[in-house]
Amino acid sequence: MAASPAAPPAARVAIVGGGLGALLAHSALRFLGLDAGDVLVFAEHADPVTTYRAHAWGVGQTVVQTDPLGHFLPADWPTPRVLNALARGGSGGTVSVADMVAQARAVARRSGYAGSVVPARVGEVVRARDAHGAYFGLYDENGALMGLARHVLVAVGHGPQALPEVLSAARTHPLLRDRVVHAYEPKRYAAGGRYIVVGGGLAAVNEWVNCLDAGAECIAVQRTAAGQEDLTAPRCLFEALGIDAYQGVSAPDRLRVRQRVLRSATAASTGWHRRISEAIAAGRFREVVGEITRVAPGGEGVVAACDLRGGGSTGDLHVTGITSATGFDPDPAHVPLLARLIARYAPPRVGPRLALAPNCGVPGVDMPDSRLCVTGFHAVVAVPHADTLAGLKYVARRFAEDVMRAEGTPRRGPLGRVRAQAACVRAAVDELRRTPAA
Repeated sequence: MAASPAAPPAARVAIVGGGLGALLAHSALRFLGLDAGDVLVFAEHADPVTTYRAHAWGVGQTVVQTDPLGHFLPADWPTPRVLNALARGGSGGTVSVADMVAQARAVARRSGYAGSVVPARVGEVVRARDAHGAYFGLYDENGALMGLARHVLVAVGHGPQALPEVLSAARTHPLLRDRVVHAYEPKRYAAGGRYIVVGGGLAAVNEWVNCLDAGAECIAVQRTAAGQEDLTAPRCLFEALGIDAYQGVSAPDRLRVRQRVLRSATAASTGWHRRISEAIAAGRFREVVGEITRVAPGGEGVVAACDLRGGGSTGDLHVTGITSATGFDPDPAHVPLLARLIARYAPPRVGPRLALAPNCGVPGVDMPDSRLCVTGFHAVVAVPHADTLAGLKYVARRFAEDVMRAEGTPRRGPLGRVRAQAACVRAAVDELRRTPAA
């Protein structure tokens, strides 16, 4: 894999994608001892929080559900609340989206993330071999070689937004395009309006509350009733023994387990039950268990109807707009880079998802001495919480350990790791002190 002066950039590791997964992987590799020049990050922007901020702003999220591992520091401690306490005193208070952005940018700065970024969009990753061993070529969407790397982590984030077919069709109508939106798109609820929110996860709950806070009415359409407990997931499934048990069953069974027990998380402190109860009493919140089946222009903007799960229909619902909080398309074939990977190597799949190995390697392409690994949303068959911050960190650490082992590179010693962590903590605390508290 020797490079001539005219050759494209070459490195030990290439990270494809420029979001939170890329930042965590870069940080994990640097923490274990790789130099910034050993890692290339192929991304369209140098700021790793760009998409995260856009999604949080789209759903009106201002605070986050804190998790002991839900942070960007290379080591486990301190947690986000402790970081806030170190920066501002007291118990740390609420952890906001702005706090997480500040922390991420501090870690990126300390790890030299921006210096590793190659401003480009990768279209295809291709296995190759020469006298020095196995490696990968990274090509743009026109087939031009952009870089070489021994190991590649694909961190392309979510797929396209998922919309029910009836809503996707409605968005093609010129009178409905601005009134039928996805939760992660910019939007504004009008006081006195009436809105349908489709979905039942964290994004939907945020939109219920956003709608009510704006002084509008909300009709929540979901396939099952919301219930009376906070939307959360069993903590044990996110820890080592739970992950091992998850990986110990077949890939189809993993997805069934995940579908049954994992639900999007929302913090109990947001008090959404109280706010929804008050809105129900005031006649401003209504729950419909069923499927939206018809959408057309109407006198108030939109007229819609839903088939009820128990039979029958809602009849015409005259509303101002519809928000679809239905997540993202799980089919990797709808992501151009992954579609080309599937076409070239035909890795196994379960349903639409990639059936990755337990180490998130792509079967048939991944090798112990030359890793091809996928992280994030498209890795949930291997790691149940791969699309969360804690899951991204789990995959990043495992990938970094595998890379160091394959390269035969001595890991940074304990004292060096302590110093690196302390530098990140100081940088995060300084950044948080400049960030207004929520």
